[in-house]
Amino acid sequence: MLKIFFPFIKNIPVEHSERNSMHLISPSGRKTIIRFRKGVPRGFSRLKFDQYLLNMALNRGSELIKEKVTGLEHKQGWWKVKTQRQSYAVKTLVGADGVNSLVRRNTIGSLNKADKGLCFGYFIKGLGKEDITIKYLPKDRGYMWIIPRGETTSVGIGSLRIFHPTELKNLVNVFINEYCPRAEKISEWAALIPNIRDAKTFYQPIAGQNIILIGDAAGHVSPISGSGIAYALLDGEIAAENIAEGHPELFSEQWIKIYGQWLFLETRLRDWVYKRPLLELYCKFLKIQSAMPFA
Repeated sequence: MLKIFFPFIKNIPVEHSERNSMHLISPSGRKTIIRFRKGVPRGFSRLKFDQYLLNMALNRGSELIKEKVTGLEHKQGWWKVKTQRQSYAVKTLVGADGVNSLVRRNTIGSLNKADKGLCFGYFIKGLGKEDITIKYLPKDRGYMWIIPRGETTSVGIGSLRIFHPTELKNLVNVFINEYCPRAEKISEWAALIPNIRDAKTFYQPIAGQNIILIGDAAGHVSPISGSGIAYALLDGEIAAENIAEGHPELFSEQWIKIYGQWLFLETRLRDWVYKRPLLELYCKFLKIQSAMPFA
C-alpha cells in the first residue's frame, strides 16, 4: 500500500531489509512459507524512516519548533498553542499527536479506553538473515512478529485483548527463546495504539473550519493488523491538500471516500477473522497455494 500511494519510498536512502518470503505460524503451530512474487516487503527502522520524512518537510520550507505543547485554547477563530516556553497563535490546528492526543482531548474528546491497545517488543541484533515471521496467538486475537529492518530486527506482540504489560513481555520472551534464542536484545519498547472496536467511532467528525485530526489521533489504524503508517501518510497528504484549498472541514469526507470503507469493514470482521478454526484453515490454504506453480 505504501509503495502504491507513495512511490518515493522505493528509493529512500534509509537502511532497510527486503525479503522474498514470510513464515506464517498458525495458532496450533502449523508453519507455512509464503513467497512473494511481486511487491517484496521492506523493513525500516521507524526512527530513521520518520527522520527522513521530517527532513523532507524541512527541506520544503517547514519549520520545526522543539517545544512540548502543554495546552490549547480556541478564541475568535484562532488556536492558542501553549508550550513550556511561550504561546503561538495558529489559524489551523492539525492533531498528529498520537493515540492520547491532546488536540483530540480538547476538541471531540479522547478515545475510550476500550478503543486502545498495547503493543510490546524488543529491538534485537543477530537476526540479519532472518525471514519475516508472523505467529498467531493460540488463545487470543492477535499475533507476534519478527521483522528484520536492516541493522536491527523488531520482535514484538500485539493483541486485540488488553493485556497487562508484564503478560505481553513474558509472551515475547517465550517466543524469542523458541525461535531466536541466541539473538541479542538491545532495547525494549511499549506503545499504545488505537484499537477501534465499533465503526461508529470512525463516524465522529474529526475536522472543522480550523481543526483536523490525523493518524493515531484520528484512530486511523487497521482494527485487524494494528498497522497505521500508510493511513497516517495518507491523512497527512489529504489534510495538506484541504488546508491549501482553504477547506480543512472537507477532510472528514475525503478520508472516508479514499480509504474509510476498509476501516469500517475491518471493524465488522475483526472478531471473525481471528477465530482459531478460520486461522488454521487460512494457513492451510496458503500452504497449498504457495506450492502451486504459476505462469
